[in-house]
Amino acid sequence: MALVRAAPLLLIHAAATVAPGHAADPARLVGAERLRPLFIALATLDQKRARGPVRILQIGDSHTANDSFSGRLRERLQSRFGAAGRGWLPAGVPYKYFQPRLVTVSETGWRHLRPSDADDKPLLGLDAVVARAAEADARMTLSSSDADGFDRVGVEFVARPGGLPLTIRVEQNPPVRIATAAPKIGVRRSEVLLPKSAHQLELVASGPPGTELLGWAVERRRSGVIYENHGSIGATVRLLERLDPAAVSFELADRRPALLVIAFGTNEGFRDGLDLGDYAARFRAAIGSLARRARGAAIVVLGPPDGNRRSGECSGEAGCRTSTAASDESCAWTVPPKLVEVRAVQRRVALRQGWAFWDWSAAMGGACSMHHGLGEDPPLATSDHVHLSKAGYALTADRLFTDLMRAYDDWKRVPRRR
Repeated sequence: MALVRAAPLLLIHAAATVAPGHAADPARLVGAERLRPLFIALATLDQKRARGPVRILQIGDSHTANDSFSGRLRERLQSRFGAAGRGWLPAGVPYKYFQPRLVTVSETGWRHLRPSDADDKPLLGLDAVVARAAEADARMTLSSSDADGFDRVGVEFVARPGGLPLTIRVEQNPPVRIATAAPKIGVRRSEVLLPKSAHQLELVASGPPGTELLGWAVERRRSGVIYENHGSIGATVRLLERLDPAAVSFELADRRPALLVIAFGTNEGFRDGLDLGDYAARFRAAIGSLARRARGAAIVVLGPPDGNRRSGECSGEAGCRTSTAASDESCAWTVPPKLVEVRAVQRRVALRQGWAFWDWSAAMGGACSMHHGLGEDPPLATSDHVHLSKAGYALTADRLFTDLMRAYDDWKRVPRRR
């Protein structure tokens, strides 16, 4: 790792508190003893021995892309163990309703490439999206609403022969140029260390179009938790097969997470023709590959939350039933049978592979809880019967936090587990 000084800035190039009202439920979290790497890392924070942040990465579908669930977990964990910043985000504004917690992002002059852009063959990391400059002088801005701001800025980009420099401007600090030229194409990361805390930054791609960014970050040089969410709308676990292995390996080696939170299954569960045998094999292989690249990180699989559906010909109010058998209430909402089976497959694979499993549906109340959540005040679900509301995501995140803290407290009471 080389250190380059630029004015007063440093540019680094780098190849058990229980939630009130929510009792912990050991039936929701199984295999908690497999979370030892996380518990060891959290203990270093408790004991003031940590030399850097404890990173947790959540990877999944739209429940993860929506930062309500992960944002609440971030809030609870950082309140309990200390806050080291917002962490990494996809570069720019990757989709229309992008609303990450703690920051506001805007952009001009960028195009976003995804796995479907096969002709462009982007180098896709954990966010499964690359921002490519489509205009000269393409810009991104980030504003932090975190009271403590940030004193470290990270940028992850594709280096290549003839690559043109990026410019980082942070408030009143002198601009810093980041070289992106390299003998061969590959993913690289640079960091700018600030002399004091800041709240706004701008990134500019110089010269003609073509510069590609995978992500950027705002963090603080202190101990505490960093909780990142890497979610893709409409994703299934097969998305992981389409990521660039070298990019994913680079990102996980650089982040060194203590825990990977895996949250797929909703989109698979609504597909009646899903081959469960094939799904089990793909899920085991894809998550196993992440586990090997994360080198010792604990893994917790979140079984998909409850979800309900009914015929598109139906409208108006109706009840919900757990069986798809014939009923007088033909327009009732039902639980897709494959959703239940996907959850069971994930639990079975997780426990066989040495990972922990948390039942998100059970945390909601079980079958038809998505439908019943619409009647709560405030509503805990949205009208599509697939996604939770902000209140619903916060409530279930509180329950996962409670279950994790109970397991952590149990681990601390048994010295031989350390």
